[in-house]
Amino acid sequence: MEKLSGKSFIAYLITFSLLLVCDLITKDMAERYLLNKDISLLPFLHLVLVYNRGVAFGFLSDAPDFIRLPIVLLTPIFALILTFLYAIRHNDTKNALLMGMIGGGAIGNLYDRFFLSYVRDFIYISYGKFSWPAFNMADMGISIAILLLLLRHFFTGSGKR
Repeated sequence: MEKLSGKSFIAYLITFSLLLVCDLITKDMAERYLLNKDISLLPFLHLVLVYNRGVAFGFLSDAPDFIRLPIVLLTPIFALILTFLYAIRHNDTKNALLMGMIGGGAIGNLYDRFFLSYVRDFIYISYGKFSWPAFNMADMGISIAILLLLLRHFFTGSGKR
């Protein structure tokens, strides 16, 4: 294993912490201000409080607990471990920032699942017949980080060893 980089560790910890705190604060605000009401910010962007008992985008929400619970509780823990190890192993600050976003998002949703038994989603995109399931800051951080990692890999060749 390569030498542990203090910069990678700090980058991971900062983005992990920032996304986690932003996620939990915005979810709390959504519960306070969106309970029993929806807000349309733009014709396609809405704030609406949804409680998600499933995994990503409500998948498995109707599955029995013995199937759903191990997946929704263990996956974020694995994501945290894998992203942290990847961040420090590759000794690359940019990767560490993106891994921190994935780890922070995973733990933000794990917090909800562990303490509330559901995830609070509140950002909803729809236009005409098109609609996307409601999501939150944790989901957004994870999705953006994965997209940026893929773009970085394909356009810069980063990740080839």
